[in-house]
Amino acid sequence: MGRYRRYLIGLAIVAVLVGAYALVGFVAVPHYARKYAQEFVSSHYHRTLSLGEIHFNPFTLKLDVTKLALPDSDGQTLLSFERLHVDLQFASLWRLGPSFREIILEQPYVRAVLRPGGALNLADLGKGFPPAPPPPPKPQPPLRLFIQRFAVIAGSSVFEDHSHAAPFRADFKPIAFELRDFSTRAATGNDYTLDAASPEGERLVWSGTVHLAPLSSHGVFEISDLKARTIWSYLRASLPCEIDAGVIGIKGEYDLANSASELALGVKVHSTVINGLGIKPKGGTQNYIDVAHIGVDETAIDLSKHTVTVAKVQLSGGDIKAWLSGAQRQLNLLELTGTAAGAAAVPLSGSAPAAASAPAPRSSPAPASAAWSVSVPDIALTGFKVSAEDRSLNPVATLLLNPINMHVAGFNLKPDDVLDITLDSGINSSGKISAKAKVTPASGAISAHVETASLPLTALQPYLAEYTSMTLLKGTLGSKIDFERKADGALTVQGGTQLTDLRTVDNALKQDFIKWKELRVADIHYSSQPASLRIGSITALAPYLRMIIAPDRSTNIDEVLSPPGAKKAAPAAEKVPVADKPRTPRQAARTAAKRPPPAAPTPLTRFPLSIGTVRVIDGSANYADFWIKPSFSVGIQALGGTITGLSSDPRSRAKMELNGKLDRYSPVHIGGELNLLSAALYTDVTMSFKDVDLTIVNPYSGHFVGYKIDKGKLSVDVSYKIDQRKLDAKQHFVVDQLELGERVESPDAIHAPFKLAVALLKDRNGVIDLDLPMNGSLDDPKFRYGPIIWKIFVNIIVKAATAPFALLGHLFGGGEHVNEIDFDPGSAELQPPAKDQLASIAKALKERPQLKLDVPIVYSKTIDQPRLAAVRLRDELLAREQATREGKKHPDTAGELALADPEQHFKLLLAQFQADLGKDAALPPSVLAVQQTKRKETPAYDPAIADLNTALLDHIQVSEADLQALGKQRAQVIQDALLSDGQIEPARVFIVNTPPKAESGDKVKVVMAVK
Repeated sequence: MGRYRRYLIGLAIVAVLVGAYALVGFVAVPHYARKYAQEFVSSHYHRTLSLGEIHFNPFTLKLDVTKLALPDSDGQTLLSFERLHVDLQFASLWRLGPSFREIILEQPYVRAVLRPGGALNLADLGKGFPPAPPPPPKPQPPLRLFIQRFAVIAGSSVFEDHSHAAPFRADFKPIAFELRDFSTRAATGNDYTLDAASPEGERLVWSGTVHLAPLSSHGVFEISDLKARTIWSYLRASLPCEIDAGVIGIKGEYDLANSASELALGVKVHSTVINGLGIKPKGGTQNYIDVAHIGVDETAIDLSKHTVTVAKVQLSGGDIKAWLSGAQRQLNLLELTGTAAGAAAVPLSGSAPAAASAPAPRSSPAPASAAWSVSVPDIALTGFKVSAEDRSLNPVATLLLNPINMHVAGFNLKPDDVLDITLDSGINSSGKISAKAKVTPASGAISAHVETASLPLTALQPYLAEYTSMTLLKGTLGSKIDFERKADGALTVQGGTQLTDLRTVDNALKQDFIKWKELRVADIHYSSQPASLRIGSITALAPYLRMIIAPDRSTNIDEVLSPPGAKKAAPAAEKVPVADKPRTPRQAARTAAKRPPPAAPTPLTRFPLSIGTVRVIDGSANYADFWIKPSFSVGIQALGGTITGLSSDPRSRAKMELNGKLDRYSPVHIGGELNLLSAALYTDVTMSFKDVDLTIVNPYSGHFVGYKIDKGKLSVDVSYKIDQRKLDAKQHFVVDQLELGERVESPDAIHAPFKLAVALLKDRNGVIDLDLPMNGSLDDPKFRYGPIIWKIFVNIIVKAATAPFALLGHLFGGGEHVNEIDFDPGSAELQPPAKDQLASIAKALKERPQLKLDVPIVYSKTIDQPRLAAVRLRDELLAREQATREGKKHPDTAGELALADPEQHFKLLLAQFQADLGKDAALPPSVLAVQQTKRKETPAYDPAIADLNTALLDHIQVSEADLQALGKQRAQVIQDALLSDGQIEPARVFIVNTPPKAESGDKVKVVMAVK
C-alpha cells in the first residue's frame, strides 16, 4: 500500500491541479475577463460595457463570448457582436506563437460616426493608453501568428457623417469576411474573402491573399449595383449638383508589394460600368444630363510609377437638355456647377473692394512631386443627343443634335500629345455636320476639317423674329472648311460654303423680301498673320429683292430690319431747292459760321481683301412706291453678269459687266472698272437704260411736275468716275416723243410752265437731249447723288421756263438776251446786231417747231416822241429849202447843204418859227442878238439855232397814233426778218399789243416772248 501511496498522492495532486486548472478556466477566466473588460471600459471610456455569457474551455482552449455591446458617447451602440468563438490550438506551444484553428465573429456591428467637428467616434477607442514606445533601431520580425480560419458572419455596419449641413447615413449589411491559412510566415496561403452588401442591394466582394513578411497582398474585388445616389448622398455638401440615378459596377484586382525601398501598389480595374446616370440641379425635378451607359475598360494604376492607363472609355446613349432663359439668358447647365444663381455681378466701375484688386500674397511653392502620367488612347461617345433651346425668345429657338458620335484617340498628359478627334452629328433632323481634327492641348495648335450639309436656316427664325420683321421660310447651309491654328496663334481658314433655296417674307406685306436659289462662296482663304481674306468666287443664282416705299415714305427695308413693334422714325423730308436764291455777303458769312466743319473721312481698315469673281445669274428685283398716288412700280428681270478682280489694293481695278431688262423689254447695261474695297475709292462705271416707257412714271410726273405723260421713251447713258474720293459724273438723258397729258393738281409740283420747258427742250424730231454733268467730294456731308441730280434737273426746267431765250441763245447763238431787239429812238430800222439776233431766233424756231413767238408793238414817249418831233422839223426845213430857187435847182443836195451852213440853217429856222408861231411872236434873245450884229462882225448862230430849234420842237405835236404806227412798224420789221425765207409758218409769229412803257437810255427795246 505504501508502495502506491506516492502514485495516489501524485494522482491527487494532478487531480487538484487539473481541477484548479479547470476551475480557473471554466470559472475564473470568464469572471475576470468580464470584470476586467468592464472595468477597463469604465476607466478608459467612462462607459458601461454590456456582455452576455463568457465560456472558456481550458482543455480545448475554446472561448465563446456572446452579446457584447460597447456604447458610444451618445448612448447608441458603438461596437457589438452576437457571438465570438475563438479556438486556440496547443500547437501554439511548439510553433512559438498563437495558433488558432478558427476565429468566428457572428453578427458584428460597427457604428462609425463623423461628428460635427470632423472627429471620428472610433478614435475614442485609442484614448487612455500610454504613448507608444519608440520604434526599435532595427526592424523586428512580426509576431508569429497562425490562423487556419478567421470568419465574420452576418456582420453589419453603419456610417454616419454629421460634419455637413445635411447628415449622411449608410448601412452595410450583411458583411461576410473569411481568412484561411493565415500566418506571419510565408509558408501558408493566407487567403481571404470579404463580402459586404447594403440594404439597397449594393455589394462588395473582395478576395485574395495577404502576407506580412514581407508585406504583400494580391486580390480581386468587385463592386456591383452601387447606387450613384449613395455616393452623392455622402458628397452632396461638396457637390454643386444632384445625382438622381445611376448604378455603378467595378471589377478589378490589385497587387501590393513591399520592396526594400518602398511600398508598391498596382491596381487594375478591368471594368467600370455606370448605367442610367442622371444628373440634375439640387432640388430639381428634371435631369439635365442622362447617360445610358459609361464603360471604362482596363484601367491600370501604378502608385510607384505615378501612371494611370485606361484602355478605352465608352459613353453611349446620352441625353443633354440645355436652354437659355430669362432676360439675362442664363444657361441651365450652369446650375450644375452652382454658379448660375449665386454668381456675383462683375462691377462696372472702380467700386470693387480694395481687397479684390489687391494682389494676392504669393504662396510658398508646394514640394515637388513626380508628375503623373495619364493615358486614355481610346475615348468614344456614341448615340448622344443634345436638345438646346433659347427660351428667352418667343417662339422658342430649338436646336437638336442627334445622334452625336465622337471619338478621341491618343489622349495623354505628355507635352507633345496630339489628339485625333472625329465628330459627326445630325442637326434638326435634316442637317449633318462632320469634323476631323488634330489638337495639341499643350500648345493650342489645331488642324481641322469640317463639313456641313443641309443645315436648316429656319432654326434662326426665332432670332430673326426678335430683331427683324421678316420670316425665314426656308433655306439650307452647306460648307467644307479647313481650319488650322498654329502654336503661335496664327489662324488660317480655307474652304467654301453655299446657301440654297433661301426665301424670306416681309411680315407686314406677306410678300417675298429677299430670296435666291443658290449663293455659292468658293475658295475662301483667310489668314490672321498677316490678316488677309481672299475669296475665289461668289455666285448668286436667281437672286431677288423687293423694295417698297410706304405711304409714310418709310421703306420696307427699314421696316424689315427693325424689331417688331419698334417706333417708326419720322422720315426726313429733304426739300431740294428749285433754284439757288441770291444771298447777301452777310447772309453767306453767317451761314458759313454756323455750318460745322466737315468731318474727316474715317479710313477703312487696312485689311487685304480680294474677291476673284462675283457672278449674278438671272437676278431680279421689284420696286414699288405707294407714297405716290397713284402708286408706282417697276421690275428688273434677267439681270446677269460678272464683276471680276475686286481687291482692297488701291492699284487694282475690278471689271464689271451686268445686263438686264427693265420691265421685261427695256435693256439695262452696267459696266466699267471700279475698286470698292480700298480706302482709295475708285469707280469708272457706265450705266445705260434704253427705251424705258415714260408712262410708267406717271405717278411721279403728276406729283412733282404737275402733268401726266401720254407718250415718251427714256434712254439714259451715265458715267461715274470717282478717284481720290472726287466725283466726276456725266449723265446723258434722251427723251423721245415726249407728250404731256392732262394737268394734275399737286402741292409739290414745281411752279413753272413745264409745257413751255418741254417745247424749248424738244428738237424738230421730238427728242430732248440733255447732258447733266456733276462733280463733288464724297467727303462733303451734304453731297448726295439723288438730291443733286434732281436739283440739276429742276434747275434746267425752271430756267428753261423762266428764261427760255437764255437756253435758246445758248443752243443757237445770240446770247441770253437774244430776244431783246434794240431800236434807235424814233426809228424802225434793224441794226446789224439785231439782224444777227433775229437770225438765231429764226434758227431756234426751225429746231423747236412747237414754239410760238410773240412780237410786241413797242414805243416810248420819252425816247421816241422827241425824236419823231426832230424828224418832222427836219422834214419841214428841207421842204422849205426845196421851195427856193437853189432847192429847185439842186433838189438832192440843196437841203443838206443849207442845214450844214449856219447862216442858211438860221434863216430856215427863223422862217419856220415865224410861220408856225406868227410874225408877231417874240423872238428868243439869242435870235435878236444875231439880227443886231454889225456887218463886219460874225453873228453867234449856234445859240440862236439851238433856241429856235427848241422853240419849234416844243410847238410840234406828236400824236399817240404816230407812236403806235412806229411800234407797229418795228414789229413788222421783226416779223418780216423772221418769215422772209419762208421756213417758218406765219401762224407761229404773232404781233401783239403791249402797254407803253417808260424807257431809259438811248435805245428802245423790243422784248419778244415764246409760248
